[in-house]
Amino acid sequence: MMQNVISFVSRGNFVILAILVVVAGIVSPHFWTAENIFNVVRAASLIGIVAIGMNVVIIGGGIDLSVGSVVALTGAVAASLWVSDAHFLLFIAIPLVVAASVGFANGALVSWLGLQPFVATLVLMSVARGAGLVFTGGQPIYADYPDFFLFLSRGTLLGVPIPTVVFVTAAFVTWYLMRWRVFGREVTAIGANETAARLSGVKVSWVKMKTYLYCALLAGISGLVLTSRMESGEPGQAGIFWELDAIAAVVIGGTSIRGGSGSIWGAFVGALIIGIVGNLFNLLGVGPAWQQVAKGAIILIAVILQAISDRGGLRSLSWPTLRWDYGPLPMIKVIGGVAALLVAINLALWSTTPSLFQIDLAKAPYTRANNLELTRVYHRAIPLYQEVIDRFPESGYAILSRIGIANSARGGANFELASETYAALLADIESGTIGEEYRYEVLRNYALMLQESGDGAAFGIVFSQLEEHFPDDEATREARRHLEQLQAAAAAGEDAELPENAPVIIGSNGISMPQSVQVGDRFEITILMEPNEGHAATFSLMTALPFWRGFNLVRAEPNPRSVAEFWGRRAWSFAALTEPTTVTATLEARRPGTYEFDLDVELSFDVIEYGIVRQITVQE
Repeated sequence: MMQNVISFVSRGNFVILAILVVVAGIVSPHFWTAENIFNVVRAASLIGIVAIGMNVVIIGGGIDLSVGSVVALTGAVAASLWVSDAHFLLFIAIPLVVAASVGFANGALVSWLGLQPFVATLVLMSVARGAGLVFTGGQPIYADYPDFFLFLSRGTLLGVPIPTVVFVTAAFVTWYLMRWRVFGREVTAIGANETAARLSGVKVSWVKMKTYLYCALLAGISGLVLTSRMESGEPGQAGIFWELDAIAAVVIGGTSIRGGSGSIWGAFVGALIIGIVGNLFNLLGVGPAWQQVAKGAIILIAVILQAISDRGGLRSLSWPTLRWDYGPLPMIKVIGGVAALLVAINLALWSTTPSLFQIDLAKAPYTRANNLELTRVYHRAIPLYQEVIDRFPESGYAILSRIGIANSARGGANFELASETYAALLADIESGTIGEEYRYEVLRNYALMLQESGDGAAFGIVFSQLEEHFPDDEATREARRHLEQLQAAAAAGEDAELPENAPVIIGSNGISMPQSVQVGDRFEITILMEPNEGHAATFSLMTALPFWRGFNLVRAEPNPRSVAEFWGRRAWSFAALTEPTTVTATLEARRPGTYEFDLDVELSFDVIEYGIVRQITVQE
């Protein structure tokens, strides 16, 4: 029986894969869903691309511990180039050149300086990871990548995910090189007996260099695919323990860890096995810590079985060494005792720290969406939050995702969606559907959104709730100050008085605009401004962003010094006035509805409320 298992590991891993697929389908009914299968093949493909390169290095008698760091460095460089508006060809080529440079350094240390592969690649693992962190300042880099780059991780070709297409292509190309080209025979010869290969005329140093270059290049390709999938460059987290997964795939595939023999397709299947095992653990709720333990155990078992096979099978073992003081101990009792000890340890851990065995599957997509929100890629964050709500409605992250949708809508100036979501959350809190602990977060952000949108009536209602539940909080004090500003602005508008620090004087009769227009009409808004003696300074005219959903700006005279959007407003910057000036904005109506033209002034990040609000209706 044991000999059959050894045969499976060394030559029959396709059978192991088939058995694992059947068992996974029986253990988890979610395994065979189309969405899960796509997730499995995508994840396995990313590791598999790296494992194919690792397989070549190990067959040649080496090892490369830097592949995970190369994945992270490649992604960090690619993300940095994109946010720097680099040309698309440079965006693809430079990260691969960086990856190849790490492979060259590995090859130089091993081939030319004679360092042990373990030591050399361990050094480069640290250097490459550190270089990525230095290059990005230790922070992830998020960007709004184009669709053709996202296609690299999310697209399909004849129904097959693109990462899998890349994985299969890498396997075929490598199989061809190793099976039909001189390079493959030279690599195998070096792994089997480096001295004999050198005496036979093989350029050992150059062949070793090529194996590390090839491995690093494939790791770089995997890094680009991972960047596309995550929509970010993660110098600190991407590729963590990928060298372990790649080695596990190679060893499970039957490649000798000592070099000299191995199979590309064995590594291919090994990567699929690793991917399925990881996916099954996720479906069963096994935490990432225990997944790493399991992967380490898989490598250990595979190496032990491979060593037994290399030594001629079970009969080659020296059984007399397994003795206690009371005589020989049968092997079956040793195995049984070790198994019982492991079971006891796991049961103890399960009873004391069950969280190690559990994982909330919603955490990963929520974190990704939250990172996009924090980096202001709002239009991509909202659908990801919605995906969490749809897939994991019972998870605590579903509620956080609802808050995330509201916050992202607020950040993207979609105040209608934000207001609806905040109001629905508050209603659920009042009914007890959502816990009271979420009230503060919702009220605080709702109040900020209403400040930005200029909805004074709704702001007063939300402020009253803040004051009722959190009377002494900083958010309540800030909201109270804003409410006082609104009241002062309204009084100033009625009494024709002006805030003392206003850089310009704008009266309510200084605004001219029509009350109604048709879709497609062009019209003018004129604003008469006079310098405020003793307070004239550089300033910005500010209007709420919801107003601009109904209109396109054709031109503005005089031209603003700059145009910016922040705090839910569009700001036109002007120099300090020395004489009365009229700003004329020509607009084109593009969407029916009623819009509020709320005019304020910004002076050194201080918003001065003039209390001037006009309505205009766009008719079909």
